[in-house]
Order: sequence, then structure tokens, then C-alpha cells
Amino acid sequence: VVRTIGVGESWLADKIKPWTGVLPKHIGLAYLPSLREVKLRLTISGNNLKQLESEIDIQIEKLKNYASKYIYGYNKDSIESVVGSLLTAKKESISTAESCTGGYLAHMLTSVAGSSAYFKGSIIAYANEVKIEQLGVNQSTLDSHGVVSEQTVIEMAESVRTKFNTTYGISTSGIAGPDGGAEEKPVGTIWIAIATSTGTYTKMLSLAKDRMLNIQASSKSALAFAWHIFKQAE
Repeated sequence: VVRTIGVGESWLADKIKPWTGVLPKHIGLAYLPSLREVKLRLTISGNNLKQLESEIDIQIEKLKNYASKYIYGYNKDSIESVVGSLLTAKKESISTAESCTGGYLAHMLTSVAGSSAYFKGSIIAYANEVKIEQLGVNQSTLDSHGVVSEQTVIEMAESVRTKFNTTYGISTSGIAGPDGGAEEKPVGTIWIAIATSTGTYTKMLSLAKDRMLNIQASSKSALAFAWHIFKQAE
């Protein structure tokens, strides 16, 4: 199983078409989409295990020519475990400042055994006063740009990184739903920021109206965003 993230099934299928077009007929391929990711399951059968594994490895290397940007792991890997492994290998740390995700991002990070080596803590700044008092978000930022904005998540991420003295700080703020949206910021509008020593990166998501799915998708997307940033820094 090859695990990809940050790309839809149809777009991925188009991207890897040069590879699938010449994939040997005795190797089966199945697309297994799930929340914010697509798994590619390669199936092969025969009597020589070493030979079969070698064939699969060769095909995966060819697949990387078209999709390496999206391949984060294999088989039973999860995005949270892969992010944790990268942080552990670099002896780096991370903290979170969460609004719309309500601690789910921290839950994903701490679901990995040994995460205490790199995860330092979280501030669930659901109310505006907590954003102001605990994270130092400027009232003027909230007044001018709103709680769900690029400027707000930047201040949240940079503040939590400083407060916990971590390598990275991740923040989320959005409208999880099912109510609370507006024309300019509909339900499913989510902002994510990642503060690093060299700058702060942001991403906006436009999700659906299902509250729990939005919380889960936002958290998973935040980790995928972090993974991309970590890989670029290598």
C-alpha cells in the first residue's frame, strides 16, 4: 500500500497515468480514497516472495517519478506517525494552538507512542478572550480581519511556538459548522498556519458542512502541511 496525501483521486489518477498505462498486467492496482488521502494498493501473486517484492519495489520507484510529492508512507504508516518520525530524527519539537479543531490535532499527534519526545503541549483557544490572553492575539487583528483569517492564525502559531519554545507551532481557526458561516466565509472555511524559525506558512481550506468531518479533515490537513514543510527543509 502506497499512501498519498494532499491530492484527490481523479487528479492523482491523471498524474500517474504514464505509470499505470505501462503497469504489468499481473500487478493489480486499486485506488482506496479516505479522508484527505488516497491509498494505492498494489497486488501481485506468485510462488517466489523475493521476486515478487522486488517487482513491487521496482514499480514503486517508477511511481515516485510522478507522485513523490504526495507519497508520505507505506502500508500501515499514518501521517501523524510519519510527522513524528521526522521530528524525532531531527530532534525537533512541535506545539499546537487550536480553535476550530478543539484539540483534535493534539490528539492525533499524541496518539503515536513516544510522541512526548517531540510534542510539548497545546492551547485550545476556542474563545476570543483565550486567544488574546493566552496567545497574545491582537484585538485589532480580530477586529480588522476576524477570528477566521490568515492574520489570526499567524499570530496564534507564532505565539504558541514562542510560549512552548518549540521548533514549530501549528494553529487552526475556522468555521466547522453546521452553522456560523457567512457569504464571504462559508461553513468549512479553515485557516492553518505553521510557524518556523525561518518564517510562517499558511494554508486555507474550503471544506464541507459536516462538523466532525471538518474537524478531522482540518487536523489531518495541518499534519500534511507540516509534512510538506519538513520535507522541503531537508
